[in-house]
Amino acid sequence: MKKDDFSHKFYTDFPLVFDDIITLHSEFEDGYVDNTFYPFLPGIYVCLNDVHVKNIPMNDFLSEKKIFLINYCISGRCEFKISENVYKYVKDNYTSVGSYTVRDEFYYPSGYYLGFEIFIYEDMFTDETRDVLKQFNINLDTLAYKYNNKEKLTLLETNISMQRLWLELYNSKSPDKGLIKLNILKILHHLTNSKSVIPATSSYLTKNQAKLAKEVYEMLTFDISKHISMREISEKLNVSETSLKNYFSAMFGMTVSDYMRSIRLKKASDLLKNSGLSISDIASICGYSNQGRFAKIFKEYYGMLPLEYRHVL
Repeated sequence: MKKDDFSHKFYTDFPLVFDDIITLHSEFEDGYVDNTFYPFLPGIYVCLNDVHVKNIPMNDFLSEKKIFLINYCISGRCEFKISENVYKYVKDNYTSVGSYTVRDEFYYPSGYYLGFEIFIYEDMFTDETRDVLKQFNINLDTLAYKYNNKEKLTLLETNISMQRLWLELYNSKSPDKGLIKLNILKILHHLTNSKSVIPATSSYLTKNQAKLAKEVYEMLTFDISKHISMREISEKLNVSETSLKNYFSAMFGMTVSDYMRSIRLKKASDLLKNSGLSISDIASICGYSNQGRFAKIFKEYYGMLPLEYRHVL
């Protein structure tokens, strides 16, 4: 599937209501996306997004509709372009609430994101939807008033009780439809009726800073068999090393050295699973000239030596 077609299909080709849990799998050239829909009420869609791509283009048609979105990030990182010059980042255990809709693309800095989305589309409500929301004292006008700031998006650190509700949905192997609906209603009730709203502190970058962070990423990962220092990158981009490190950390949620270690070791894991290359060759491809050091770092990350890892798989 072409990515340009994905968002329109995602938001327009599903039925009014789901009777069962349904997973839609979409393959792209650079990865895949699994969208798992949970049964709830007409006009309110609950979806688990398991994303394994760097970006997903969006269509402008969503911005013209009266919708409200609630996102909960289980793991990964997602970039929101708040304005022409401001980018914010949602990370693990953050909830975003508001009517803000992405107009150009979702960008996932690490190429991975796992999280829930509640998509509220009032024009598709039925009498059943309105009656149930009323019974549980869930008022959408109140929800919009509380969370629609000037950016139309509020980021919250998700408290323990809310995390449990989300993770019960995620971890359940044979979920009960009644419990699914009850958990979702509890989430909506909590957000609507909580006495205070305390926005989370969030990493943000300007357009130019975000561009620089992505340039650093491209230079670091172009050939992971080679090591390029941040000093070299700083000189090429004519920006201080400290600033570049800060921009990178804000976007990717970890230091440059930690990120590159994870990239190299994940590549090594893939080669161990899917190739017959020697351990020495894999170490070299992943930027480790010393096989012993590679084995030591690999064991620290995966809990076993590379050869053990290959045999276990």
